[in-house]
Amino acid sequence: MRRLLLAAVVAALVPLHVALAQEANATQMEVIGEIAGCMAQGLPQDWASAHMIVDLERPGAASGKVRYLVFRKDAEDKPESFTPCDTDGPPTALIALREQEPVERRGWTTARLVVERDGNFRLNYDFPPK
Repeated sequence: MRRLLLAAVVAALVPLHVALAQEANATQMEVIGEIAGCMAQGLPQDWASAHMIVDLERPGAASGKVRYLVFRKDAEDKPESFTPCDTDGPPTALIALREQEPVERRGWTTARLVVERDGNFRLNYDFPPK
């Protein structure tokens, strides 16, 4: 059952999500799909959304802190921690995607990847105040 769910999540990520449609390239979609697949392996059966939050100490940092949170269907106001297939690979892959971004979008300090059960996802960045 878990493999079927994983396949469904990854397959659903192949079409471009509206928020990234104008910006995502094939490499970015592939990396996000791999990250989502790894996240899916650690999710409970009743998950509604899964979040990977990467916090960097400063823009351009090579590593940072990562949190993995899951929101369940009947408790969407109570996030819980979960462990993906690999705790270090997904944030490293996300940080490496900076090279695909325009220069003005590389200075983020927080990235949040949210994967919904239906396969939709969003990737948002926070930037330090100027």
